[in-house]
Amino acid sequence: MNNQEIDIDEYIEQISLLLNLEIKDEYRNEMIADFEKLISIAKIVNNCPLPEEIEIAPVFEP
Repeated sequence: MNNQEIDIDEYIEQISLLLNLEIKDEYRNEMIADFEKLISIAKIVNNCPLPEEIEIAPVFEP
């Protein structure tokens, strides 16, 4: 995200409006905590350097 901070509470509010999804107040704090965890994990993954010789796989095969 190029060092941009996300207002998670505002994001949840906007996305719930777009999806026409009611989010109860008692769940909002848990959702914010989950998004904060996801953001911290994503930062670790995005900061992991990859060698130039790695190629993108055209098909995912587990």
